[in-house]
Amino acid sequence: MNLICIDIGNTNIVVGKYSNHKLIKIIRMATNQTEIDKNININQDSNIAISSVVPKIEKFLLEKFHNFNSIFSVSHINSSINLNVDSPDEVGNDRICNMKSIINDKLYPAIIVDFGSATTYDVIDENGYFIGGAIAPGIDVSAKYLFEKAAQLNKVDFEFPKSSIGKNTTTNLQSGIMYSGVDSINGMLNRIKQEMNNKIKNIILTGGFATILSKHIQHQHILDSNLTLKGIKLIWKQNQLQ
Repeated sequence: MNLICIDIGNTNIVVGKYSNHKLIKIIRMATNQTEIDKNININQDSNIAISSVVPKIEKFLLEKFHNFNSIFSVSHINSSINLNVDSPDEVGNDRICNMKSIINDKLYPAIIVDFGSATTYDVIDENGYFIGGAIAPGIDVSAKYLFEKAAQLNKVDFEFPKSSIGKNTTTNLQSGIMYSGVDSINGMLNRIKQEMNNKIKNIILTGGFATILSKHIQHQHILDSNLTLKGIKLIWKQNQLQ
């Protein structure tokens, strides 16, 4: 069985190839049609499963592979997740896939933090229900906005400087971007845990910035860079059995 899982985010697309249920290859690219045409070549006998938060790109992919026998799109309707929120249809498909992985592994009650264009916090209660969360600007998105608006500030690498007190413009920016960013994350985790009466058992980090931020997160956590791909696969598989 060959399954191609495609996670379409606002900034990046991640493609995971599964063979006999094992993840054997991952491709990461910018979210645009040119990169798709250049990097995504799929055999017609493969199954395709898509999670998307960019409708225009998802439509392009569906049209590109319209003659395939098996192409599946994740939604809140086919996820079989209890979304105990005001508008389940507004929950991003990437968040739904992340939840599916954690619920499947029975790691709840949990907080999932996904570092993408937005930093999202998803809370799963002791019953395995999604009860809500928070959405904040991603660290890189906030930084890019600063660079665009401040004429004398140049782009810097997203790295933690040795000290929070910078000695030059570069380390000043790196300190403000990275340390204030991670302090905000630690603060949000404290706040959510308190609202959950400290019943959270697991905190799971995923997304593009998860690895670099992990060692600065003050809460015990699990790092899983492939969480979304796993969730896509689980939802696809579940729907094949119905």
